[in-house]
Amino acid sequence: MQYKFDLEYSTQPQMFSRTSGKEVLQYAVGGLLYMPASNTKIAKKIINGEYSFVKSMVLDLEDSLGDDLVDFGMKSISRTVTVLANAVERSALADENVPLIFVRIRGFNQMSAVVKALGSAIKYITGFVVPKFDRLNCARYIDEFSALPGNLYIMPIIENKQALYKQFRMENLLKMYDTLNWISGRVLNIRVGGADFCSILGIRRGITDTIYDIGAVRSVLEDIINVFGRSYVVSGPVWEFFRNKDNPADTAWKHGLCNELRRDRLQGFIGKTCIHPSQLPVVQKSLIVQFTDYREAVSILGMNENIIGVSKGVSGNRMNEVKTHINWARKTVGLASVYGTIDEERGVSRY
Repeated sequence: MQYKFDLEYSTQPQMFSRTSGKEVLQYAVGGLLYMPASNTKIAKKIINGEYSFVKSMVLDLEDSLGDDLVDFGMKSISRTVTVLANAVERSALADENVPLIFVRIRGFNQMSAVVKALGSAIKYITGFVVPKFDRLNCARYIDEFSALPGNLYIMPIIENKQALYKQFRMENLLKMYDTLNWISGRVLNIRVGGADFCSILGIRRGITDTIYDIGAVRSVLEDIINVFGRSYVVSGPVWEFFRNKDNPADTAWKHGLCNELRRDRLQGFIGKTCIHPSQLPVVQKSLIVQFTDYREAVSILGMNENIIGVSKGVSGNRMNEVKTHINWARKTVGLASVYGTIDEERGVSRY
């Protein structure tokens, strides 16, 4: 797979697949599209190329399904993945064109159940998304996940009262961080539930607002970045608005999304949970790196901190300090390898 748009790239995005390794996949998750596990058309659309723009997706057993549909959702996941596996085996679908597929469970033992149901086809699953992850359940989920075979990843979602309420927050976040350390190499992203935090407070942002305009939610997001951002890629919360097919000229949803994406990046979030296909290209393009930033990052990574502490940036008007900017540089080069770079100073826009 490759993130590729009709843009004038300065550095081309590179190919990746589910076997590319965490150092690539943690950035490649990007805009992660949630789809009901009960959707029976997913495999056909992937094979036919209708979902070629979908690079990472979640088959959701939780919020998108009523309680009575969970068993059907499990069977549908098995059918979807089996159809994709058969298509690859008969060369009807290139293996590298299978998107990163995750399953969002809703409770204990479901990861094990999915692995058992899929058998050898489990290799087409990249990992699991665990909702409402907190200090009370994290050890049990991690024990279950650790016992699974294969090279699977886990992406916990921090989204409930244990994180939102200040009287529980830091104990909760630090307990999760310490517990996840046991399997840190298999933790692909930390995900956050902005809409869930708003729900607890009875708040809903409008199309001209960002999640960071809501003080109580901004506070918990800042603490999540503070605790987890030094060790993991943390993905931004969902944006609730998307293109209205009956009124495509109305682009307020896109302007709002772009605004929040810029705020996401400034706060330290990378990528975003998506609930509609129209959001994907906006999120994906936002992750393309400015060529100037890329050149700065490469320069910093090439500096010997024992010889050069500070140097003038490649543009001539920016300070680069190797010890201060090394983590930013690594992140920038990682993003550039997946999404490429463009020269926005020459008028080539990501949006």
